[in-house]
Parts: sequence; structure tokens; C-alpha cells
Amino acid sequence: MSETQISKSNTLFTFLGCLGAFLVFVLIIFIAYLPNRPERVDAQVYATRQAKADESRAAGVQKLTNYELIDAEAGTARIPIEEAISLTIASYNSGEGLFAPTETPLLEIESVSVEEFVLPIVDSNGATEGAFDIETTETE
Repeated sequence: MSETQISKSNTLFTFLGCLGAFLVFVLIIFIAYLPNRPERVDAQVYATRQAKADESRAAGVQKLTNYELIDAEAGTARIPIEEAISLTIASYNSGEGLFAPTETPLLEIESVSVEEFVLPIVDSNGATEGAFDIETTETE
């Protein structure tokens, strides 16, 4: 019997042959499939939706960046958002307008009374023992 040894050159040729076969396969798939892909079935619907989305986005940007008179009698106007932010911050820092301190409290709470509340105590056996008695006193 003769002994066979695997040489490094045989291993290298085998690896390069497998790699070459894989690259040829990928090249064939690329040439045959990718350039000849069919058009989407819903291409018209997709284009219509994209046009509506672009139009809606443009209208939103226009509302956020331009001046517009909404109601002249009520004195309502739309201003750019950056200007609105800076005016709101300036009003907050100066304490004027919506952020002015009020002399009357926003919420008045009258006295609240809590009546006796009974909670049963259940031990691990499931038997009910006494109950808690919660006493409250009114404070002025």
C-alpha cells in the first residue's frame, strides 16, 4: 500500500476552485436576474401614494415655516415655529402672558373627611381575624 499525503498545494487548489465556482454562480445570478427584474405590480399605486405623501409633507413644512392670517376678526395668525418657540421662551422668562402668576389658586380643596375603614386580616390558614380601625381627625 502506498501512503497518500495531502499537500498544501492540493488544499489551496481545492479552496480556490470552490471559491471560483461560488463566484461564477453569483455572477450568473446577477447577469440573469437583477437587470431583468419585472416592474412592480402595484407601481402605479406606489407612485400615487408617494406623490400624496410628498404633497402632505410639503404642506406641513409650509405651515410650520410661513406666516398666515387665520382669522382677522379674532386676531389669530400662524407664525413660523422657530419664532413661536423663541416668543414662548421670552414670555416664560419675563413672567408675562400665559405664564403670569395668578393671585387666586387654580384649585381649592375643602376639608376632606375619611370615615372608618375596615380591612379584614387573613392569616395563612384562610381564617379571618380582627380588622384594622383607622381613625382620622380633621385638621384646620
